[in-house]
Amino acid sequence: MTVHTPLRADDVRRSYARWAGHYDFTFALFGRKYVKKIVNRLNDETHGRHVLDVGTGTGLSLPYFRHDLTVTGIDISEDMLARAEQRAQRKKLKNIAGLYVMDAGNLQFDDGAFDSVLATFVKSVVPNPAQVLQEIARVTRPGGRVYLLNYLRADEEDNRVLAMAVRAIAPASRKVGFHSDFCRSQLNMAETGFHLTHENSFGPLDMFTLLTLQKAASEI
Repeated sequence: MTVHTPLRADDVRRSYARWAGHYDFTFALFGRKYVKKIVNRLNDETHGRHVLDVGTGTGLSLPYFRHDLTVTGIDISEDMLARAEQRAQRKKLKNIAGLYVMDAGNLQFDDGAFDSVLATFVKSVVPNPAQVLQEIARVTRPGGRVYLLNYLRADEEDNRVLAMAVRAIAPASRKVGFHSDFCRSQLNMAETGFHLTHENSFGPLDMFTLLTLQKAASEI
């Protein structure tokens, strides 16, 4: 299935440059408790020390990681990442290995560099979700886990009201930097070597979905 509302990297940069100054007081205020819950789950389940936070944004997730983990954050928005750096300094976080302006579809890390990867609200704001998941698979070590929290397009049979709202918003995707009609088939998970271990729903109307993926322990 193809993306119905095409985005470009410049659309995302432009959108989040506008959002950076008040993100923590709008969307982040709403999503904070879900991010914290998922980071706590990663903290409990991860085996290893090296964590990649893809699309770290303003660094909302950073204070919740275990202090003995080494966390690297990336984001395509320099404006958002500047806020993340301020948060890390303000919270005196000593476990942040680095925060980098980087395209999630072209990660500048070695193969298998990370034991766990977190990506919250990323898949619906990138031009090519499948390519991003391929890159995440590449930098995840064998046996490592990936936690994808995202909005997934509502099935009209399950949630007609939400599905109608999604269709109404979709034409504005390039302006807001967000695929309202994103669905999981666009991830092409079968081609990544991941298997789905858990699926959980969060938020009002269960509009957010957490997919927990695990990479095969060894490649044959």
